[in-house]
Amino acid sequence: MKSKNLLGGVLCLFISQILLAVNLNAQSISSVENSINIDFRNQQITDIIYAVSDMCGASVYIDETVTGRMSFHFEDSTFEAALNRFSEYAGLYVEKKENVYFISKVHLEQKNNLFTVEAEDVPIEPLLILLSRKSHTTILYEKIPDVKITIRCRDVKIEEILNLVLVKLNGFTLEKVGSGFYISKNQSSQARRNVDSYVLTKNSDIDGKTNYSLKLQKANFINVLDELFKKESREYSVINAKPLVIENLYYESKDFDTILSLVLEASNCDYKIQNEIYYIFEINKKDVMKKFKETKIIRLENINAESFMSLVPSELSSSEFVKLDKNTNSLIVTGSAEEIRPIENFISIIDVPLSGRYYQKFTLKNLSVKDALSSVPKSLFLSDAAVIPGTNSFVTQVTEIKEKEISEYLELIDRKQKAFGVKLKYIKSEDLLKYIPPSVNKDNIRETGDSSFIFFTGTKESYDDFLRELELIDKPKQQIRYQILVLQHQKNSGLNYSSGLSKISSAGSELAEGIAHSTSLYNLLNISFDIVSKFGIQFAGSLNAELSEGLSNVLADTTLNGISGQAISFSNTNIFRYRDIIRDNNEVYTSTAREISSGLTLSVNGWVSGDDMITVDVDAVVSKQGTVETSSSSGDVANPPSTSEKKVTTHVRTKSGTPVIIGGLLQEEKDVTVKKVPVIGSIPLLGLLFRSKVETVSKTELVIYLVPFVEKSGSSDFDFTKNIERFYTKYVREDQE
Repeated sequence: MKSKNLLGGVLCLFISQILLAVNLNAQSISSVENSINIDFRNQQITDIIYAVSDMCGASVYIDETVTGRMSFHFEDSTFEAALNRFSEYAGLYVEKKENVYFISKVHLEQKNNLFTVEAEDVPIEPLLILLSRKSHTTILYEKIPDVKITIRCRDVKIEEILNLVLVKLNGFTLEKVGSGFYISKNQSSQARRNVDSYVLTKNSDIDGKTNYSLKLQKANFINVLDELFKKESREYSVINAKPLVIENLYYESKDFDTILSLVLEASNCDYKIQNEIYYIFEINKKDVMKKFKETKIIRLENINAESFMSLVPSELSSSEFVKLDKNTNSLIVTGSAEEIRPIENFISIIDVPLSGRYYQKFTLKNLSVKDALSSVPKSLFLSDAAVIPGTNSFVTQVTEIKEKEISEYLELIDRKQKAFGVKLKYIKSEDLLKYIPPSVNKDNIRETGDSSFIFFTGTKESYDDFLRELELIDKPKQQIRYQILVLQHQKNSGLNYSSGLSKISSAGSELAEGIAHSTSLYNLLNISFDIVSKFGIQFAGSLNAELSEGLSNVLADTTLNGISGQAISFSNTNIFRYRDIIRDNNEVYTSTAREISSGLTLSVNGWVSGDDMITVDVDAVVSKQGTVETSSSSGDVANPPSTSEKKVTTHVRTKSGTPVIIGGLLQEEKDVTVKKVPVIGSIPLLGLLFRSKVETVSKTELVIYLVPFVEKSGSSDFDFTKNIERFYTKYVREDQE
């Protein structure tokens, strides 16, 4: 009963033929003998219907969806015929119930929560009111623009109808709140929310069993799950599944467990039933995909599996679905039928019998079959080698050429191993194993109880190579001789050069004169450190003067020998021991012996490079003990003496025989000494007359003179007579010449 909508003009009402001349009532208009002749021009549609119904005495109900104006001419015999023709022309839907005509621009049918809607050019707000009334669903909305919409859909949920309405409302969002819906204005046009669009129906088959059908375009996974369990009246709990939108599912006549598994499968979830409760939890997508894949074991009959993998095109040899089993010469293929089929086709092409192949047995005489197979290149084998149990042989597939290649290779490696004794000269066997020569490996060398003797196992050729390389590393490490002189200079006095130089200027021709001149350096003759040759006559004279006047003190004068890379140390210390008396709370006295070490400690570690340059690490510590205060009554130490310490650590590099000077360690020391007469000196006030206080201040500098030598030959022992002759030869005889 639907017709097109027309725009209105002006209403003119003419009654052309009325059989009842006096009274116009509903009964007379609706009689068969009567006819309706009315002309409306541009009038409201509702006014037209009400005017005709009033003239004909008919009851009508017009809902909110009927709007607009029309022009129409009525010329009908009955009201119902006139209304039907007008509604078809105006796009109205008429339904008669108990002699009442219900008129609307929307045709709405409902079946099992699904709706069929026919509406053309209808305002949105009246449509929402009618939809809410018919579906018994709360639909709230903010102020909606005055726009019209045309909707035609069959067997859909109310959410889908509202989604269609939302298309015409730019900037509005649809939100599901409880069992109702809310349409609100949103500032962002991108914020429109998608409401579920699916139909889940519960049916019964001929046998009375319950089944479900699902038609889903797009919906929230949790909402579908919730409706499914409510229809089945079962309990469930979602453990860790994330909110997810699923799309495009269509299932017909599935039992509950089947359709649940299908929905969970699309959502990357699984379930477990415990105490009649379905626990839903998330799983990896690859675990879901496993059920769609199969695994096949394809045994290769004619070619080696490793060779096959080198022939397979890259697009077929992905490690994700092709694995190699060397033991059975098989391929393990996992994937869908479409993924496996190309590999099977490729295998059928290349895994074909080859002419000229046969199996051959190879027997080893000296090597074990395991060691031999690990040594033979894989390229020599056409297939895997099978070891014969209980023998030292193996069998493999060969051709005439391959048999010859394998035999020749085995002949080269299957030689009897000999043992050769090797005596190490300078290095130990454990050092040799740390830095093994490149021609051998650890399996060729056997240690013995003697760290200087080893056994070498191998061929004569490899043994000769080993000896040649051993000669390069079995050499003695270079030794370093260190001449060390440590001086402590008093800095509060200057050096006096006159006493050291006054007698050096003249020289005689006899040895006695040389000895006389050497007396000016007499204090240096007892020093083994060659000061004159290393630092010159002027420095020697200055130092001799300082030693004579007590302004310098020799703390160390020694020669040390060590191996390159090995640390050596020297110590010249004094140890002061005293008793430390302790009294506890019970007035019990106990004593502990303690000691304080003072003096010089020196440690050097040098390394010789190929150009005879020496790199030296030097650590020097000089400590000094202060004045000891003793008790006048017992003679015990009243307070531990104070100590001072000077330390230097350095890293230097120098040529062999070139001195290194480490100095600049200045220290100012203040010593206070109190002398008093026993007993009387301790009396207050009066004791001041019987005690004295001596305060001394001294400034000192510690200087280390170090000369490293790469030791070649000869002795470094000190000889006083040779030292005098050396001075004479260098400074007296040279002057005479």
